[in-house]
Amino acid sequence: MLYDGLLIIAIWMATLLAWVIANDSEAVEGIIVQAVLALELVGFYLYFWSRQGQTLGMTAWRIKLVDADGSQPLLKQLVVRLLTVPLSMACAGAGYLWLYVGDARQTWHDRLSGTMVVHIPKT
Repeated sequence: MLYDGLLIIAIWMATLLAWVIANDSEAVEGIIVQAVLALELVGFYLYFWSRQGQTLGMTAWRIKLVDADGSQPLLKQLVVRLLTVPLSMACAGAGYLWLYVGDARQTWHDRLSGTMVVHIPKT
């Protein structure tokens, strides 16, 4: 998540720079700016997960997002996963810690979306 976070921040910086330039070097703020940044975040994950099951950060760690039978998750599953990630984080990270408690080695958002993160062995 740290690697992906750095990429997302870079995307946001480019977006905000373009917006400030278009706004005669005045600061930009408000709900529309926040909505655009949120859409970029959602678009980032949906794009990478739907194409190859991996973000750039996941590629570096050799992990991949798959559905329960090991195939590419459906768009519906990806949306459910994105919408439920905040739930896993909101409970002091308990949704992520469930990975170590549950027998299926899935986080809450994995369980709710029918997905799982698997390790890709070196070839």
